[in-house]
Amino acid sequence: MIIDAHTHIFPDHQAAAALQATARMFNVPTYGAATATDLLSRMDACAIEYAVIHMVAPTPQLVHSTNTWLINLQQKRFIKFGTLHPLFPDYEDEIRRLRDAGVRGIKLQPDVQQFTPDDPNTLYPLYEALCRYQMMVMFHVGGEPLPSPDNRSRPAMIARIARDFPELKIIAAHLGGLNMWDEVEAVLVGVPNVWMETSLSYRFIKPDQAQRILAKHGHEKIFFGTDYPFAPIDASLAAARSVTFLTNIQKQDILGRNAHRFFFDSA
Repeated sequence: MIIDAHTHIFPDHQAAAALQATARMFNVPTYGAATATDLLSRMDACAIEYAVIHMVAPTPQLVHSTNTWLINLQQKRFIKFGTLHPLFPDYEDEIRRLRDAGVRGIKLQPDVQQFTPDDPNTLYPLYEALCRYQMMVMFHVGGEPLPSPDNRSRPAMIARIARDFPELKIIAAHLGGLNMWDEVEAVLVGVPNVWMETSLSYRFIKPDQAQRILAKHGHEKIFFGTDYPFAPIDASLAAARSVTFLTNIQKQDILGRNAHRFFFDSA
């Protein structure tokens, strides 16, 4: 079984424009149409059974409509993560609506949504609500793609949130922090309520550092991810399979078994 823990799609009529705007914002290439049909086709080509869909509303005004589209998306192979914005006024009702619709958690993208995730006044009430409704959270963490002083989400911030909310299940994208892996090693590895996924890390991280992070954090808390459509699924999968410091059993765990236990066995 293979599960892609980090993907993005958009409504068909918005996908092209949304994809182009995001690619321009972060100066990144794209790989696919960012529609449900295109993602499913690429999953079939790579024998991927499930994909975790992460929605991001850039403004609070887009939260409700984005989540409504996600809720109405009828595809059993998608594991759904909705969106919230710290300035969205009715976040508790929205969390309840998502949970009741079978959505597993929310995705927060501090750089796109323009907030600092460890701001206690703005974000901590939202995390408290997520805990009350037993909802998970996935954070973008790291550079876009290279670190800069303007990055709003760093490994140390995620570690602080995890300590302050030990009951909150957190997924830290890009192996804990894209191109911030020294900080990941220093403060985030080993934090009990933090899981990580691998998207984009294969292109940038040195193998010996990846080996240290997986050994210290525990490979069983690592998920395979691609960040489709901002990375090629087939090449990401090939990179995951070619890692030399993991056993075949460990690779199988990361490619799907860890995520299956996390998303299904604990449901």
